[in-house]
Formats: sequence, C-alpha cells, structure tokens
Amino acid sequence: MQAQLSYLEDIIDESVEMQPLEPAVFDLYMAEGWRLLGHSIVRHNFSVCRGKMCRTLPLRIRLEGFEFSKSQRRLLRRANELNVIYGPIALTPVKAHLFAQHAQARFDDRRPESIASFLHHKSHIEPVTGMEFSVTDRDGAPLAFSFIHLGESVVSGTYCFFKPEIRRYSLGTLTMLLEIAKACELGKKYYYHGYVYDVPSQFDYKLNFNNLESLDWKTGEWTPQQRVAVRRWTELIGTEPGGGEIV
Repeated sequence: MQAQLSYLEDIIDESVEMQPLEPAVFDLYMAEGWRLLGHSIVRHNFSVCRGKMCRTLPLRIRLEGFEFSKSQRRLLRRANELNVIYGPIALTPVKAHLFAQHAQARFDDRRPESIASFLHHKSHIEPVTGMEFSVTDRDGAPLAFSFIHLGESVVSGTYCFFKPEIRRYSLGTLTMLLEIAKACELGKKYYYHGYVYDVPSQFDYKLNFNNLESLDWKTGEWTPQQRVAVRRWTELIGTEPGGGEIV
C-alpha cells in the first residue's frame, strides 16, 4: 500500500481541450510531456498496469546526427515492396474498418471503441497540421496507417494501427521509421514518440533508437536515455507491474 501511495505524492494528470495552436506553442507542449489523445491534449506521469501503479517516461529522438540502425535500415528497404502515400489526415470507413481489426487483436483490456479515441474530424488541422502515412500492398489492400502532427521544429507521432496478421514488415515499427525519416527530411529537431513505463512492457520497442532522450518530470529537463534493443519484455516482468494500456 505504501508503494502505491507514493505515486500520489507528485501526481501529474492534466488535460486540455483540443484547440488550434501555433506551431511554436505546440513545440512547447511536446517539450513539457504533453501528447495528443482524441479531443484532448493530455499528460500524466503515472499509469496503472495489471492492477499496479507505475511511472510514465516521455521519450523523444534528437534528429541532429541521428542514424538508423542496420536492422532499421533493412526494415525500411522492405517498404519498397509496398505502396506508401503521404498526405493530410483523412478519417475514412476504410481506416475505421482496419482500426477495428487492429483493436480486436491488440487490446485485451480497455479496448477502444473507435478511432475517435485517438483522432478527431479536425485532426488534419488541429492542434497543428496533421499528416498521415497510408501503407498498402501492391494490390492496394490497406496494411497500415500512421498519423503525425507538425510543429515548428518537432514532429509528434500521434498514433498508428495496422493489419495484425501481417508480420513480415513489422508494420508498427516500419511506420515509425517512415515518420522519423520524414521528420529528418523536413529538417525538424525532435521526433516525439510517446511514453514508456519505468518497468518492462510491450512499449519497450520505443527505446530501440539512437539519439534517445527522456523527460525528468521533476526537473523538466530532457537527458540522454540509453537505447534498449528489442527484447522479450514478458520474460522480464516477474512480479513487477508492466504494460497493458496505450501510452
């Protein structure tokens, strides 16, 4: 009980209504640990996983001097086998259908009801310009969609979903690599890709990048974060709290 109560001593759990922001203001929000979630901009320094509390750790990638790893470059090359289209966010029935498949396969607990849990009808312009990657096979069948928002000097990786039975392309990771490559192409300074937990979880794949930084909630400072190679997080959890919800 004491360990649970310790999380409440310096709790951060904030939300503001989605609204248009100047790109430079959006940059400040991202630097303070905020993220986009449906009709809100939110931040929280804790989460509840498998009935236990844990801390969240906001992450970003410093793009100056960034290099993909050998395995990441290999995965990006596989994208040449697919059709990738970059354009403004547009919510369509095709996307809603694929999201439902993804949610059914990926969420055991607190399954989101619709794509509206993460995006809204003005996501192409709020809080800043929103863009998407549409990934299909050579026959045009949808495989994955990912969504980003563009600040003045940052890119926020907002959300992605994909066809769950397709494993060859590691679609979740592939779309993130496409987003990072686009952020570099646009000359942005940082790419923000959400939170991980302070315990092993299924979100640990976000740690497998060079030039990684994390936010210290107490000081507000971003500092270098050790890169962690892809691992079987389920073998590490033991009796610790771990992943299980969206970050």
